[in-house]
Amino acid sequence: MSSWFSNLNISSMMRRSKSDAGLAMTPRPPLVQAAPSFDLDCVPEVDGESEILRMDEILFLSNNLPARVLGADWRLTYSTSLHGYSLANVYRKFQQERSPTLIAVLDTNDQLFGALISENIRMDEHFYGTGESFLFSLRPKRQIYSWSGENQLFVQGTLESFIVGAGDGHFGLFIDSNLYKGRTQACETYNNLPLAGNKEDFHIKTIECWTFS
Repeated sequence: MSSWFSNLNISSMMRRSKSDAGLAMTPRPPLVQAAPSFDLDCVPEVDGESEILRMDEILFLSNNLPARVLGADWRLTYSTSLHGYSLANVYRKFQQERSPTLIAVLDTNDQLFGALISENIRMDEHFYGTGESFLFSLRPKRQIYSWSGENQLFVQGTLESFIVGAGDGHFGLFIDSNLYKGRTQACETYNNLPLAGNKEDFHIKTIECWTFS
């Protein structure tokens, strides 16, 4: 394990809030793949221009969003190209947001993947969120990884990192404080495969965070 990752206090990141237990939903099957609908009534309005997501990929993700935001407009709330490579900046940008958030990551190998979290991005020493959250990969393979029901370690944000999914010291998606390095592993929360192909560690080219209204 590379040094930048092994220096982290893993045990402290594995704590979760007891209040999260009441927020969990019935788990869906861990692997779900759906073809996007091209019905014009289902095409969302997109406020902001994505550097990394194509419209067919937006449609694919839109058809897998939680029911409460199906058909909602997409808004580009944070982009590393516009707002910089800083997790602290992300937290500041999201202080007034009250929406599920989609995080799309393009790595330096041009693999595209990310997560949908059921709430706004925020700092919290405990894990938060609900079973509406999921991981996804888009390139080279499209796949949705829904909540497995095995634990409730959905999302955690600290000054050092942002994590989606965990279990037994593994993280579904881990992003460092500089939005530069990341790690993706199979984890219990989503029963996912690593999102970035055969390598667990990746370097970030671009991150976009989208909210819904």
